[in-house]
Amino acid sequence: MDKNSQSFQLKKIVQQSIIAVAVGAVLLLLSIGTNVWMSRVTDEELETTTYLNQYRLGSKTLTYAVQAYAATGAQEYYDNYMKELNEDKNRDIAWAGLEKNNITDKEWESMNQIAELSNGLVPIEEKALELAGSGITEEAKSYVFGADYAETTRQINALTDEAISQIQKRVNDSKIKLRIFQAVIEFMYALSFLYLILQIVKIVRFSRKELLSPIIKVSDQMLTLAEGNFHADFELEENTSEVGRMAGAIIHMKKNTTEMIREISEILEKMGNGDYGFEMNQEYVGEYGQIKESFLKISEKMKETLVTIREVSLQIDSGSEQLSCAAVDLAEGSMEQAGKVSDLVGLMKNMNKSMEDSALEAAETVKISTRAGHVLETGNTKMQELKEAISEISSCSEEIGKIISTIEEIASQTNLLSLNAAIEAARAGEAGKGFAIVADQVKNLADESAKAAGETDKLIERTIMAVEKGIAIADETAESMAEVMVGAKEATDKMGEMSGILTSDVQSMHQINESVMRIAEIVDSNSAASEETAAVSQQQKAQVETMVGLMEKFNI
Repeated sequence: MDKNSQSFQLKKIVQQSIIAVAVGAVLLLLSIGTNVWMSRVTDEELETTTYLNQYRLGSKTLTYAVQAYAATGAQEYYDNYMKELNEDKNRDIAWAGLEKNNITDKEWESMNQIAELSNGLVPIEEKALELAGSGITEEAKSYVFGADYAETTRQINALTDEAISQIQKRVNDSKIKLRIFQAVIEFMYALSFLYLILQIVKIVRFSRKELLSPIIKVSDQMLTLAEGNFHADFELEENTSEVGRMAGAIIHMKKNTTEMIREISEILEKMGNGDYGFEMNQEYVGEYGQIKESFLKISEKMKETLVTIREVSLQIDSGSEQLSCAAVDLAEGSMEQAGKVSDLVGLMKNMNKSMEDSALEAAETVKISTRAGHVLETGNTKMQELKEAISEISSCSEEIGKIISTIEEIASQTNLLSLNAAIEAARAGEAGKGFAIVADQVKNLADESAKAAGETDKLIERTIMAVEKGIAIADETAESMAEVMVGAKEATDKMGEMSGILTSDVQSMHQINESVMRIAEIVDSNSAASEETAAVSQQQKAQVETMVGLMEKFNI
């Protein structure tokens, strides 16, 4: 990559800025870690000092309680001693806390001395407690108020103060080192921040000078080129940088485009003067090559077209005289054709009127046939009703026959009853004469009823026969009516089809009539046009001669 290019310089500045940001981030993390470590050291110092004071407090509590118990013998001091020793255990808690902290070996030596001295006091305190519990307070006081006990407690306090001082000194030294390290880190962080600001300033300057300003100039130049101005001044010069290569491309494009426009203008001027024998010498790069190809194709096509037009014009010139004669003949023929077509129009009108009348009569016949069909349908319906009535009469006759049979049976039973009555009257003698007369009359009545029933039965049989014959006739009549209905329907359908065909023929005749009339109009128009053509052909001949003269001016 070229070191003078804008992309290389910008990439270099960006890389330096990223390094500065990374260094600053590391230094910031180190500063934060230092603060956390210093806070931890301070907390450890405070905690260690607290445990040492708690150990001292436990020792003082035991000393005070045992001395007070030895001096007074009061039970509460004994209880306080035992409470501190067995329940509160301040020294044990403090010792366990110190073991968890980072205590140095030297500091542990002091702590062990304190522990040994404290353990040395335990037998003395136990002896004093025992004597005070027995009431021997003076001897007990000699143990806890003696010089050895006092010296030991003084040494414990002194060693405790010394241990606290050592720990504080060690922690303070660590704090000083951490503060120095933190100051160095903060100073380096400030330097990295200043370096980052410097890089940002360099990026801004570089962007403004090397990118923004040239891009604005390139943009202005491109807008000027978009407006069609290829002669405007361009401040940038060509070099190896990206913007320089862009400027060089614009300069080269302006030069090529200007030369191509000049050559195209000259060619168009020649084409306007009828000269199509031109050549294109300018280099047309990229998509501009299509323009060159198009002009060359236009030249070839125009040459071919002009040659063809010249040949055709000569042919038209030779044939225009023949066209004039043909136009005159066409005009005469068109006049005769117009007369014949006029006669044909009259015949078509008469035929059209006749077909319209036939169509109307056919439609009326269809209506009459349709009404007759409706009447036949009504008669067929009535015949069916008559057939049903005769069937009902037959059913009633059968029922009457059943009733006559019942009457005959009643007459037979009545005759038998009258016989029994006569027998009983004969048995009764003189007393049954009147009853015998009644029995005789009943028998006569039974005979008359049987005779009347027999005659009625014969009449019913004749009626049933007549009814069956009527049903047969009605069936035959219904079948004949059905056949008539089918025939009437077929006739009506045929008439309807005939009427439709006639109607369609009338419509077709209308269309034929209109077409013939249109043909008559066209023939009239052609007749007029042929006369005009004869006149125009003369003018065309003169114009063709003029066109032949113009074609001689083209250089192909």
